[in-house]
Amino acid sequence: MEEPPVLVHRIGEDRAIAIVTLNRPMQRNALNQPLVAALAAAFRDLQADESVRVAVLTGAGTAFSAGIDLSAPPNALQQASEDPEDWAANPVRAMEAFSRPIIGAINGPAVTGGFELALACDVLVGSPAASFRDTHGQVGVVPCWGLSQRLTRAVGPVRARLASLTAASITASRALAWGLLAEVSDGDGGVLPLALSIASRILILQPAVVEAYLATLRDGAALPLGEALTLERSRARAQYRALGQATIADGAARTLRARL
Repeated sequence: MEEPPVLVHRIGEDRAIAIVTLNRPMQRNALNQPLVAALAAAFRDLQADESVRVAVLTGAGTAFSAGIDLSAPPNALQQASEDPEDWAANPVRAMEAFSRPIIGAINGPAVTGGFELALACDVLVGSPAASFRDTHGQVGVVPCWGLSQRLTRAVGPVRARLASLTAASITASRALAWGLLAEVSDGDGGVLPLALSIASRILILQPAVVEAYLATLRDGAALPLGEALTLERSRARAQYRALGQATIADGAARTLRARL
């Protein structure tokens, strides 16, 4: 029986970490319609499960994802990228709608659509074999899952233009120097343990604060600095006001209990 194109494995004492694995290793995790649909469904399901606090996205085998499966039926590209705003069918939109951190464990090449999936993660770590390549210009299409904008914000406009307009490969060492990768694992340990160690550190923090902070980080990244600072202040005021009301309510409850 053929294995599913996406695997989800829960680990940890409270099963709070979800490892999401692109699972077409013989095709280097190339993106076809079943994999794309399964990945979107996986993140929809994880969002609905409040016990999941961190997701780790990685690839089976030696590649993270080789991009669109060009051996698939001719309409596979259209199916994979049609209606980019549809979060029920588009995996990047489903990842954006997942309100907890996503760590990308880049175990090998992340090409074009695979590069876009990587850029939809909140933190990227890689193995020494990790690499990134934007081949939209070779395939003959323009990106619709965010690569043109996210890469610019991750590494700066000059480096992003160099990578995208030449289809040059970004090695793990260069990605680390550019700030695209947060860390690179050693050759023996593998990238998944590194990603899980980061996930474990996130679990120590207060879940509500992590989720609220992440929302501000994501939303602010899409705004000019002045508007982003205003966003931060407005959300901070709302939280402090809520904390103050909770403190007052708690104090009133303690006073009432003391009188009883």
